[in-house]
Amino acid sequence: MESPDAHAVRKILSVEPTLQRLERASSALGLARHELVHAGPPIRDAASVCRPILHSAITASLFEGWADSVEQAERLVRDGTIRLRPAQDLDCVVPLADVVSPSMTLQAVGDGSQVCWTPLNGGVEHVLRVGVLGDEVLARLRWLNGPFAQAYAQALSSPVPVLDLADQGLEGGDDCHGRTGVATVALWKTIERRLNDDAAAICREFLQRSPSFFLNVWMAASQLMLRAARGIPGATVVTAAGGNGTEFGIRIASKPETWFTARAMPPAVAPGGLGAAEPLGAIGDSAVVDILGLGAMTTLESGVAPALPPFVQGAEGRASLLAAAHPRFRRTHPRMVVSARRVVESATVPIISLGVLDKAGRLGRLTGGYYRPSFDLFGSALASVNA
Repeated sequence: MESPDAHAVRKILSVEPTLQRLERASSALGLARHELVHAGPPIRDAASVCRPILHSAITASLFEGWADSVEQAERLVRDGTIRLRPAQDLDCVVPLADVVSPSMTLQAVGDGSQVCWTPLNGGVEHVLRVGVLGDEVLARLRWLNGPFAQAYAQALSSPVPVLDLADQGLEGGDDCHGRTGVATVALWKTIERRLNDDAAAICREFLQRSPSFFLNVWMAASQLMLRAARGIPGATVVTAAGGNGTEFGIRIASKPETWFTARAMPPAVAPGGLGAAEPLGAIGDSAVVDILGLGAMTTLESGVAPALPPFVQGAEGRASLLAAAHPRFRRTHPRMVVSARRVVESATVPIISLGVLDKAGRLGRLTGGYYRPSFDLFGSALASVNA
C-alpha cells in the first residue's frame, strides 16, 4: 500500500507547470486597497516588521499613491492601516524583501485550474526585492509594471512549458536558484519569435542584463508543484517554506494551513563576506526551490552535486533527504521532495541558498549565503501528524 508521503511525492512530480499569462495582483490575488503581500510566514506585529520589508512596503505605497511621502507611508505600515499578508497563503511567492501591491503585474504559472503567482523579476539594479529606499527603485518599479509588462505580455500568447527550461538550466550549470542564467536565455529563445519588433527590443535588452529573470518563474513552478500534495492525510512532505527576516517557517501536506515557525537566523556566509554590515535573518519565498530539491539541494542521478563551501556545516547529507528523481527532467534527472519525516529520521536538515540582506535596509544585498532551518521545525511538524 502506498504511504501518504509516497502519494504526496507522486502528486508533486505529476504537475506540468506552464508560464501562462500576466495579471494585475488586485484580480489575481484579490488584493484590496492598503493590502500588500510579503515573503515567509505571517508577520506577527506590523510595528516590528524588518527594515527591508518596511522599505519595500513604503515604496509600494508610493507606487500605489497611498502616501505622499516616505514618512506617511511608514506610519501607514507601522499602525496597521496597510495590511501585510503572507504571499504563500495566497498561492503567490516573492523573493527576499519584495512585496506585491494591487496594481503590480504578476506572472501566472499553472497546470490546469491550479495557478501560482509571482511578480516580475526586477533584474539587477534598483530592485524592490533588496529592501532599499530610493527614487531609482520607484522608477524601476513603474517601468517594470508599465512598458516592460506591456511588451512581455505579448510573449505569453500561448503557454510556455517550464520544466524543460529548468532542465536546460541544470544541464548548463544553473541550480535554478542562485544561478538561473542558462534558463533565462532558454526562456528568451522560446518567447523571442512571439514578439513584434518594439516589444522584442524592450524584452531583449532587459533579459540580457537580468540573468535572474527565470528565478521568479521557477519559484512559482516550485510552489505549484508542492501545493499538489496539500491535504493528503498523514503526509509530511514540506509544501511551503520561507522567511520574513524575523521568522522562518514551513508547512506540510497534511497541515496545509499551519505554519511551523522558528526565529530566522542569518544565513551562513564566507568569512569576511559581510564587512561591517549586520545581516538580516533568512528572508524570501525562494526557499521553496531548495525544499523542492533544486538550489543548494540539487542532486543528479550521476551523483554530481554542486560543490558547497566548507563553511556550510552539515551539507554532506542533504542528498539523502530527496525522495525521487523527476521523470520529466530528461537531461539531468534531479531528485526532489523533502519530508519532515525523512528529516527527523535522518537527523539532517535541508540546505537553502539565500541572498543575505543588510538588516538596516541601507546596503541591500550583501552577499549570498546558505541557510539551515531549525531541526525543531520539522520535529514539530512531524509531531503534529503523529499526535
